[in-house]
Amino acid sequence: MRLSTPAPAKVNLVLRVGPLRPDGFHDLLTLLVPLDLADGVEVAISARRGPVRCRVPARPELDGAENLAARAAELFRARFGVHNGVSIRIAKRIPVIAGLGGGSSDAAAVLRCLARAFRVRDARAVAALALEVGSDVPFFLGEGPAWARGRGERLTPADVPVQHLVLLYPRDPALAIRAGDAYRWLDASREASGAPVPPLPRTPGRLRPSHVGNDLQPACLARVPALSTLLGRLTEGGASAVMMSGSGPTVFGAFPARRAAAEAARKIAKEEGAATSKVEVVLARTMRRHPRVTSWRSPRSASSPSTKRS
Repeated sequence: MRLSTPAPAKVNLVLRVGPLRPDGFHDLLTLLVPLDLADGVEVAISARRGPVRCRVPARPELDGAENLAARAAELFRARFGVHNGVSIRIAKRIPVIAGLGGGSSDAAAVLRCLARAFRVRDARAVAALALEVGSDVPFFLGEGPAWARGRGERLTPADVPVQHLVLLYPRDPALAIRAGDAYRWLDASREASGAPVPPLPRTPGRLRPSHVGNDLQPACLARVPALSTLLGRLTEGGASAVMMSGSGPTVFGAFPARRAAAEAARKIAKEEGAATSKVEVVLARTMRRHPRVTSWRSPRSASSPSTKRS
């Protein structure tokens, strides 16, 4: 059996961070929204016993057991007593270590494919596996935009109007930000200020402009000031709101219409030298629902005359 699904990126339109918990995590209140920017995930399941294999053809350094998608498959097999060989292939389009949730989305895509293949309908058990893989993974198992609390596992569906975004991802490895570093920088800045950490607000019923913000952003900008320049480019380009997504380093701006976003993306790409691989500029749109799992079809069969007639 072979199944496939897009694995969408996400942005955090809101990210509020509570105090550090005894388990080493922070309580969060975040609004997660999927994008039409997506990896392509294919999962092939053998009729025979075998290992989990994971390949990312364009990024061979991501191959193997350490990929979150492979870890998700191993956890699924252990939890549900599956011994069939599983081969995962990921067409990588989402930037890596970018605050866009690409690895988490790939892992969730694998869990969705395996749950369908083996007819697992215990959504709570699959969600528990997702949380073992990573805090963002449960979101990608949901229906669409959602407020998330706790580590990200307590989800409340959110009604978010379609947003037209320009994403700026700096390719310089020196500007990469690991999530753990971002949270440590925030904790250090809070400790230095001496001010008590305010409690997290209640989950808002609707998104309002006053809600938009990212608590990690000031600490990250202090350590990686080049990101402030990129935020300025988006503001100058006409964005109505600009911020960093998740733990960065990707920043994004929201625009009133697709045409305005496309014009800003074109201008910023020219100014920032995207042609010389300094900054990846991506035009994206938020989605109201996550994509579904489908049976895999080769591109050749999809374009054949018989397929078109059907």
